[in-house]
Amino acid sequence: MGVVISVKNFKKNYGSFEAIKGIDFDVEKGMIYGFVGKNGAGKSTTIRSMMNMIFPTQGEIIINGMDCSKNSKKIMEMTSYMPSDITYYDNLTVSEFLEFILKFSSKTKDDMDELCLYFELNSKKKISELSLGNKKKATIVAMLLKDAELLVLDEPTNGLDPLMQKKFFELILKEKAKGNTIFLSSHNLMEVEKYCDKVCIIKDGIIVDILDMKETKIRYKQGLHYTLKDGTEVNRDIDEDINETIKELAKLDLLTLEIKNKSVEDEFITYYMDEEVADNE
Repeated sequence: MGVVISVKNFKKNYGSFEAIKGIDFDVEKGMIYGFVGKNGAGKSTTIRSMMNMIFPTQGEIIINGMDCSKNSKKIMEMTSYMPSDITYYDNLTVSEFLEFILKFSSKTKDDMDELCLYFELNSKKKISELSLGNKKKATIVAMLLKDAELLVLDEPTNGLDPLMQKKFFELILKEKAKGNTIFLSSHNLMEVEKYCDKVCIIKDGIIVDILDMKETKIRYKQGLHYTLKDGTEVNRDIDEDINETIKELAKLDLLTLEIKNKSVEDEFITYYMDEEVADNE
């Protein structure tokens, strides 16, 4: 398929603080690639370096064969970037803001109006009159108005209600169907599980795992939670035949019992936890 983004031994220091500690990953063309981690893990630092807003201390980030630090103009021509936070000109109307974006796009005002209608965004309102969610929708429309083969999205659904999140991903899947590549930073583990092809998990500036979501979904397990009458609570995976597990449970003095499928989200959560907490689970 070809590699669109290649991050090689990327490090970023702020003074003596190591924000990113030498990470490597590749993003293949035509996939939705999730970038997951807690606040402060290094997600936005990596994305801002991709967009040449800050510069690597060491290593390199290559997009379509071009170095982000040396060829940022060409990279920006084929990339649509959506930051997690944006500063607007509050006195502009939504329409004025988006018509300015159109000057850098081959899309038309009809395309703009169609997207505003789709996201239920009132284009006549001033930016200052918009709620957080509607400001986010204005940013999404601006991002989608640019013809781009690479979409770099930093927390795109933060502030959207569930319906708008669903509608957003319907359009993102259409971008994927065109062969475009989506690099997605998100805290919403359910949407990462549902829509991403691969997920890179970063913690304290280090990549701790890269998951192929098809393989991960295949290997998820059933989980078991029960409480004994003496108050003891137990959580564990079911590794053996469930019938054998039931036989073992029948020998116990149970008060409550729950057997459920573990989601990929449950697996993600373990990466968010501190090591000492995870060890005690």
